[in-house]
Amino acid sequence: MEILREGIPEEGDIVLAEIVGVEQHAAFIKLSEFKEIEGLIHISEVSKTWVKNIRTHFRTNQKVVCKVLDVKNPKYIHASIRRVSDYDKRAKWEEIKRNRRIENIIEIIAKKAKKTPEQIYELLKPFEEKYGEIYFAFEEAKKQGKEFFGKLSIKDEVWTLVDKNISLPVVEITGVLKIESTAPDGVDKIKKILKKIKAETSYLGAPNYRVAVKAMDYKEAEKLLAELIKSAEKQAGKTETVSFVRDKKK
Repeated sequence: MEILREGIPEEGDIVLAEIVGVEQHAAFIKLSEFKEIEGLIHISEVSKTWVKNIRTHFRTNQKVVCKVLDVKNPKYIHASIRRVSDYDKRAKWEEIKRNRRIENIIEIIAKKAKKTPEQIYELLKPFEEKYGEIYFAFEEAKKQGKEFFGKLSIKDEVWTLVDKNISLPVVEITGVLKIESTAPDGVDKIKKILKKIKAETSYLGAPNYRVAVKAMDYKEAEKLLAELIKSAEKQAGKTETVSFVRDKKK
């Protein structure tokens, strides 16, 4: 099945579209996530640089990520590609991939529950409305367990697929932990400090150690990192100094 959004997009929405025709000054599109909504991308909205021939940028059936400019005619919108940032483009394709996974899971659930995919989607719709996407609801279910689905009539079938197919996201903060000691038994003291650290560590060459902190979100990762540094400083004596420099985000 294909999950289509209800209603019409709003101005500023980032949407997926399919090229259905190309003329001299515009490409004509069909919005892939909505029912029966078409539109166009004017040649001036194709690229940040001058476009001599629009046909060198588009082909029929091509999928493109674009930004909705206006919805004055709900059935025929104007859109732009040049106003879509690289971040928005990546985020949209990630969303599309998540939705395709959910569509496949819904089809499997439908077979197990002996219902149509459309019936399964209707049962899961309240979760989509609450969490924005069914996929995000499934991630929350993965954290909480089967009881997350409450009295849902297909709870067992859904949970079996969620538990098997959904992996929780993991974020990572890495950096270099520097531990120096002027004590005669400094090496032993440094080893003792490292043993207390609850994170992945690797030796880079005295006095530097690579540290990686992992969590399900950056807020939790930052908390764990702060606790790690505090623990190392607490373990250090008057003869030890501890500092941390995080890696820059790529």
